[in-house]
Amino acid sequence: MPELPEVETIRREVLPYVKGKTITGVEIIDPRNIKGISPSVFKKKIAGQKILDIERKAKYQLFKLASGKYLVIHLGMTGRLLFEPDKYVKIVFNLSGGKKLFFSDARIFGRILFFDSYPKLELGPEPLAADFTWQKLKELLSKRKTSVKLVLLDQKLISGIGNIYANEALFRAGIHPQRKANQLSDAEYKKLQQAIREVLLEAIKYRGTSDNWYVDAKGQKGGFQERLRVYGRKGEPCYRCKGKVVRIGMGQRGTFFCPKCQK
Repeated sequence: MPELPEVETIRREVLPYVKGKTITGVEIIDPRNIKGISPSVFKKKIAGQKILDIERKAKYQLFKLASGKYLVIHLGMTGRLLFEPDKYVKIVFNLSGGKKLFFSDARIFGRILFFDSYPKLELGPEPLAADFTWQKLKELLSKRKTSVKLVLLDQKLISGIGNIYANEALFRAGIHPQRKANQLSDAEYKKLQQAIREVLLEAIKYRGTSDNWYVDAKGQKGGFQERLRVYGRKGEPCYRCKGKVVRIGMGQRGTFFCPKCQK
């Protein structure tokens, strides 16, 4: 599933392509991604809307429209926003000037929504926000008795972090993913907050991780998969201690870590 760095990468590419353009019409090839509104009503409401900006909230793309309404897109597991179509295109946004923006989704887990005002999304604070300090992280985690890995994946607690970057941040911080979230020391909360910020910013710099379905709006893979330190590296040597990276299941997700380096 595209996580915060991938969604931010797409936002940065799509914004100059659509900013100031008017949605002249929508072609709905498969209506299953449209949620909370009938496809026919969606087509009527979106036609003629001018795009002013795209905001990102966690893993959501918020298209700000001149009317004060919002087109909101969540890519789900296999969703893509593309300048050129692929074989999984479900929705085509026709734009003024002859441009098109394609929404593709092989497994139909993505969501397209329409709001008459700024959308109220039940999401936790952004991990890259200026006020997301280690003290804020401690405040959130110290109330939780479950494992720190699973807490990081709770979007209502902290928004935008998914499985890949939870694994990577915990490795950089030297914290075992099965540790209880409320049992970390202040020093460990500090290390973890810094590691989360560092890994997300680095992943944005390298345009995301193409572990499976993700490609950017140009159909190109990201580059951060070449810099992963534990995720997907079961049985391979740890870059830090040369021990072996192991994989366990947690919350129906693959969890990768170094037993020697992460305590």
